Amino acid sequence: MLIVSVDKLREGMQLADNVYSTSATEYKLLYKKATFLSFDMIETLRKCGIKTVNVVGWGIESDSPAQEEEPVPEKPKRPERVINQNITHALTDLNGIFDGGTEGIKELSVASVKRVDDIADNIIADITGNSDFLANQMIALQNFDDYTYKHCLRVAMLSAGVCAEIGLSADEKKDIVLAGLLHDIGKSNIDHEIIIKPGKLTDKEFEEIKRHPLIGYNILKKGGHFSPNVLSGVLFHQEKYDGTGYPTGISGKKIPLVARILSVCDVFDALTSNRPYRKPWSVAETEEYILGAGGTHFDLDVATAFLHAFNPYPIGTIVTLSDGR
Repeated sequence: MLIVSVDKLREGMQLADNVYSTSATEYKLLYKKATFLSFDMIETLRKCGIKTVNVVGWGIESDSPAQEEEPVPEKPKRPERVINQNITHALTDLNGIFDGGTEGIKELSVASVKRVDDIADNIIADITGNSDFLANQMIALQNFDDYTYKHCLRVAMLSAGVCAEIGLSADEKKDIVLAGLLHDIGKSNIDHEIIIKPGKLTDKEFEEIKRHPLIGYNILKKGGHFSPNVLSGVLFHQEKYDGTGYPTGISGKKIPLVARILSVCDVFDALTSNRPYRKPWSVAETEEYILGAGGTHFDLDVATAFLHAFNPYPIGTIVTLSDGR
């Protein structure tokens, strides 16, 4: 195997390794190992900014000095993702807050409001200025069952990352994270068998599920503890940019920014999480879907900000897209 500059590549040369794009916004396999290069392929490598590739060494001048072969070092183990202590406490607190018992949740107590407020502050503090924290904690949390309160925690964490990317004020960020933590609290008052049903919902069951944004809004409105921005996020997080969402069917910029942000984060976490009726999508598949749904399901600007904010892959990480590339 030889390392060869793209400028020295010739038609018919054979790749010794897979070649991946090095774009800051896209991570995909360009050409597979053992591919014989054509002129157009070489041009594509050049346009993608690829500087060198590994090729099968047959009479080719290498761009790297000859070296004696050394034993291949053992591949280092991937570092274990450990859940942050604040996140552990948040899981415990949210579990208690979302447990409405047999009668459901009527109103959040002052103590519960204080606990949610503290969780939001901790999320913002942990994510601000720490680009690795969000990805590491999202991965660690995937090991947990996907009960509603755990989903809400992940959505809140993702929304904090988007807020930082967009550059929102501290107050706006706090409201959006609070809305993320509580956006599905209305599901606590929906029949749990519907929530965990391992299959397609009937029309009647889906109509019941569609009640959860309004239920959550009414729970949080009592007591006057939350701002209109938080309430709007909870009420409108299931709206779609093209007006096909629920509960009101509003569209475009009429959907509050808080809800447009939560919509992307909600769908991302839902698709990448285990469900009784399907396996999780890969991050690459989900990001591809989100970008493709910009302008229909999502606000394209918000979807783009999300993709910039949540990047679990360094350049060169091997991923597979839904089309097999």
